[in-house]
Amino acid sequence: EQRTVPFEVSAPGTVEPIRAVAVTAQVSGLVTGVRFREGDLVEAGQVLVEIDPRPYRNALQQAEASLARDLIQLDNARRQVERYQGLAQSEYITSEQYETLKTNAAALAATIQSDSAAVSNARRNLDNTTIRAPISGRTGSLLIKEGNLVRAQGGEPLVLVNQIRPILIRFAVPASFLPTIRARRGDELVVKAVPGQDSTELVGRLLFVDNAVDTTTGTILLKGQFANADGMLWPGQF
Repeated sequence: EQRTVPFEVSAPGTVEPIRAVAVTAQVSGLVTGVRFREGDLVEAGQVLVEIDPRPYRNALQQAEASLARDLIQLDNARRQVERYQGLAQSEYITSEQYETLKTNAAALAATIQSDSAAVSNARRNLDNTTIRAPISGRTGSLLIKEGNLVRAQGGEPLVLVNQIRPILIRFAVPASFLPTIRARRGDELVVKAVPGQDSTELVGRLLFVDNAVDTTTGTILLKGQFANADGMLWPGQF
């Protein structure tokens, strides 16, 4: 019988997440709450850990108060410049006095910029006391507990989040198959995976072909993407 048959290449592969993020603290402080359990599926933006916000809230209030004070002083300095402009033109005050008023207003304007930056930085620090999931995925082992002190600089990751939907499987095939693969670059090449001996065959698509052949093994690295809706594929799985 003469008919078209699929051309298949078999190779062992390893599952890897598309993205893996080590969640760390951006500010130092005491952990007041952990809002997930180890191994939970979390969504991007979901609250994971809370750090005591009181020191950072106080710093924000102090920065806002400094900004408000300097804004009042700047407004007063500008009114003085406008008020004395005519007097300076009429020579009721010296030009040096008028220039001093202008310099004071300009200095206060620069101070306002510094104050605004301080408020922005203090607000960002306060926001960072609530640590959220940067991506959707499954959490790993929790490396801190409620009541622990975490540090922003050089601190250990709090938890690792792996994206598992969709997910990748990387595998290498002999470089002799590369011309055949490249000839079908415009096609949706099917990649099938069998996690275990009695497992159901999963169907994905070829996502990536490496840009160089491994000269040591004479193989080319490929990656297939799978929806993994049922979570059968696990990062690191062979």
